[in-house]
Amino acid sequence: KKKTSHTMEQLIPVINRLQDVFAVVESAPLDLPQIVVVGSQSSGKSSVLESIVGRDFLPRGAGIVTRRPLILQLFNKAAQGSGPKEWGEFLHQPGKKYADFDQIRQEIENETNRVTGTNKGISNVPINLRIYSPSVLNLTLVDLPGLTQVAVGDQPRDIPRQILEMILQFITKPNSIILAVSPANVDLANSDALKLAKEVDPEGLRTIGVLTKLDLMDKGTDCLDILQQRVYQLRLGFIGCVNRSQQDINTKKSVQLAREQENEFFQKHPLYRQIANQCGTQYLTKTLNKILMHHIRDCLPDLRQRVNSMLSSTRQEISALGDPRLNKSKGALLLHIINAFVHDFNATIDGQLNGEQATEELYGGARINYIFNDIFGNYVDSIDAIGGLTEDVIQTTMTNARGTRASLFIPEESFTQLAQRQVKILEEPALRCVDLVYDELQRIVNCIEINELRRFDNLRENIVRVVNDLLRRCKTPCQDMITSLVELEIAHINTSHPDFIGGGDAIEKILKRRAQRQLQRAEQERAGLAQKAEVHDLPPELQGKYQQELSKQTKTRDRERAQKEKEAAERDLQIQKQLERERERERERERERGKDLSSSKDKERGRRDSSSATSSSSKRRSRSITRLFGGGDKEKPMPFELDEAEEWTPPKREKSGKRDKREKSAEYDSDSDEGPKSRRRSSLSLIKKMAGK
Repeated sequence: KKKTSHTMEQLIPVINRLQDVFAVVESAPLDLPQIVVVGSQSSGKSSVLESIVGRDFLPRGAGIVTRRPLILQLFNKAAQGSGPKEWGEFLHQPGKKYADFDQIRQEIENETNRVTGTNKGISNVPINLRIYSPSVLNLTLVDLPGLTQVAVGDQPRDIPRQILEMILQFITKPNSIILAVSPANVDLANSDALKLAKEVDPEGLRTIGVLTKLDLMDKGTDCLDILQQRVYQLRLGFIGCVNRSQQDINTKKSVQLAREQENEFFQKHPLYRQIANQCGTQYLTKTLNKILMHHIRDCLPDLRQRVNSMLSSTRQEISALGDPRLNKSKGALLLHIINAFVHDFNATIDGQLNGEQATEELYGGARINYIFNDIFGNYVDSIDAIGGLTEDVIQTTMTNARGTRASLFIPEESFTQLAQRQVKILEEPALRCVDLVYDELQRIVNCIEINELRRFDNLRENIVRVVNDLLRRCKTPCQDMITSLVELEIAHINTSHPDFIGGGDAIEKILKRRAQRQLQRAEQERAGLAQKAEVHDLPPELQGKYQQELSKQTKTRDRERAQKEKEAAERDLQIQKQLERERERERERERERGKDLSSSKDKERGRRDSSSATSSSSKRRSRSITRLFGGGDKEKPMPFELDEAEEWTPPKREKSGKRDKREKSAEYDSDSDEGPKSRRRSSLSLIKKMAGK
C-alpha cells in the first residue's frame, strides 16, 4: 500500500514537468490535470494559497494584485546538505534559487510589471513558480486574477471582460478542477465563483467549494448547512477555512500561528466542532492532493496515448528535417535541398504523386496533358474552318482583290486573304493554352512540400520566387514562338500539300459523287424491278402488304429527291442572282467608261460603215461566181463567207497522209458526181486567187 501511495505521489511531479515543457514551447497541446483557483477580488484566494504553502510569498494590496496567471507547483522535498530547507525557482530564471520568500514576492511583481506594465493591466502569459519544501504536499495550483465588475484607475474599460475570458480559458478544460473560493460573510447566491463554475460544470462534478472568513460572519449566522451540502451540492463538497486578517498580515503574523488559531477556532466553535476534522487548511491541502492524484490517475490512459502519439509524430518530423550530418556543411545542405526540390518537381510532372492530391484532383503532368488534349484539342476541333466567312465577306474580298481590273476568273489573292484570316484564329487559343500550362507549373512549384524546407522558411520563399521568375522568363519566348509559327503559316499558304483540295480535285470529287449518285439510282431502279418480280412469288395474302410497304418507301425516296432538287434549285437561283448582280455591276462600270469613250465610238462606227460597204460588194461578187461555177439556180453560201457577227477561225491542220488519202479517194470515187467535185476544187482555187488579189 505504501508503494502504491508513493507511486501515486510521483504522478504530480510528472505532470509538473510536462507543464514546464509546454510553457517553454508556448503551447499546450495536452489538457493536463490541474487545480484552478477562482474567486472575486478580496475573497481570500491569496490567503488560502499562502496557508497551503505555509509561507507568505504572494503580492498584496488594494484592487487587482494578481494580473497574470501564476502556476504554482509544490514539491515535497527534504533539504540536502547545508542548503536551504525551503526555496523557490522561477521557470524564466532556471537554476536560480530563492530562499527568501520576500524576494519571490518581489520577483512576481517585477515579472508582472514587465509584461503588463504598471497600469493594472492583465496578461494571459503565465508565471511558473516551483516551491520545494518538506512541509508541503505535491500539488499544482493555478492562481488567476479575481473577478471584478468595474475598471478602476488606469485599467482598461473592458478589464472585467478580459478577466472573465482568461478564467474561462482555464476552467473550460475538462481536466481542470475548479477551486471556487467564496467569502462566508456574503450570501452564497451572490458568489461569482460558484456562478461561473456552474456555467462550465453544471453538475458540479469537478468543482470544490471553499468558504473563507468564517470568523467574520455576523453573530447568530453560520454556514453549517452549506458545509454539509444542504443548500448547494457539489460532488467534491465544501471546506471551510479561517485565514489571516489584514491586521494579522500588517503585524507579520506567521502562517504557522494562523494555522494553529484556525484549528482552535473550529474545535471550540459550538456548531463547527462537529465537523472540525473536515475544515481547515490542512484538511483542504490533503483533500486537494488526494483529488489531484485520483484525477491524474483517471486521465492517465488518455494522456499516455496522446503523449505517445505526439512523441511519434515529433520523431517523424525530426527525421524528416533531413540528415543531421548535413548540418555540418551549409553548402552540402543547400545542394541537398535544391536537388530534393527539383526531384519532387520532376516527379510531379511525371505522375509520381503521393498524398491526397493523387486521388482527389488532376494535378501536375496529368493536368498539363488534360490542358493540351482536352481543353486545347477540343477547342481547336470545335473551330469551324469557314466560320465567319459569309457570302458578303467572300464577295467583298474577291472584289477588293480585283482592284481596277475586271477579271474573268476568281482572283487567287482573295483565297489567300481568306485563308490567312482563318489561320489567324488559331493564335488566340494557342496563347491561352500557354497561360494555362504556366499557371499549372506555378501551382506545382507553390505546392511542393519538402521536409528539409520546413526548417528554412526564407529559403523556401526564395526558391519559389526564383523558380517562378524562371517560368515567367520562359513564358515570353514560348508565346513569341507560337506567334512566329502562326505568322509562318500565314506567310505561305501551301496549296501543294496532299491534303489541299484544289480546283481540279474539287471538280473531280463532284464528278465522282455525281457518278456514284447515278450508279445508286440505276441500282435502285434495278432493285425496284427485281422487287416487282418478287411480288409475284409471294403468297397472295402478303402481296398487298408488300406493295404498301414498297409504295411507302418509294414515296419517301421521292419526297427526299424532291427536297434535294428543291434545295439545289434554290442554290442555283441564289448563284444566278449573284451572277446577275455581278453582271449589273459590270454594266454600270461599262456605262461609266462609255461616257469617256464616246468620241472613239463615233470613229469606230465610221469604220464599220466602210467595212460593211466593202463586205456587201464582196458578197455580190461571190454570188456571181457561185452562179457561174455552181451549176444550180439556188444561191449557196461560199465556204469562206462569214456573217458579220461571227469571227473567222482558221481550219485545223491535218496530217499530210490523211489529207492525201481523202483527196485520192475523192478523185477516184466511182459515183456520178466525179465531174462536179473536180469542178468545185478548181472553182475554190480560183476564188482563193481572187481573194488574194
